[in-house]
Amino acid sequence: AAALAACQDTSGDGEAADSAAAPAEGSASPASSSSSGTVEAHVRAGLWQTTASFPGGQGRSVTSRVCMDDQMTALNTGTAQSQYSEDCTQNVTRTPDGFGFTSRCDAGAGGVTETVGTMTGDFQTAYRMEATVTTTGSSMAAMNGTTQVLTVAEYQGPCPTGWRAGDVEIPGLGARININDMQQQAVARAGSGGSDIGG
Repeated sequence: AAALAACQDTSGDGEAADSAAAPAEGSASPASSSSSGTVEAHVRAGLWQTTASFPGGQGRSVTSRVCMDDQMTALNTGTAQSQYSEDCTQNVTRTPDGFGFTSRCDAGAGGVTETVGTMTGDFQTAYRMEATVTTTGSSMAAMNGTTQVLTVAEYQGPCPTGWRAGDVEIPGLGARININDMQQQAVARAGSGGSDIGG
């Protein structure tokens, strides 16, 4: 799966949105703002099933299940590949029908990945993310280029017993990874190497 906008840093001048209705029990407001004024698309805590497809990619798609808590955003359902970037910034803004976002992640020899996209939905039962991901300067020539990614997510209910927030499972692979752990490891590596990803 292509790297979406799951960068570690969040910056920008998004406008805080007024909630049209109270969030469902056990869920976070779909439009909340951080202390820096950045708008984030918080999702309902629980298990989400996401399917990422690649228009023009001969029908390829990747389906996964993600355990979310009420601190995580729709962007966390992107792949964790960019968490390893040494320099990653992200901006999320409110739009009339959802959110717009951009990100830029510099992974050194892995190249620079820039993402532009939109998110729509109520973030309590479902949402949709469309993104254009462009990678340049990678030492692996096959990684360079532009990819269109469409992600559709649906709320499944509470996370299964034994799952932690951030656990991701791709059916058929027989294993789970935890994107929160990967973020923390990336921060630790960056700190020990003199680069600061932040959080």
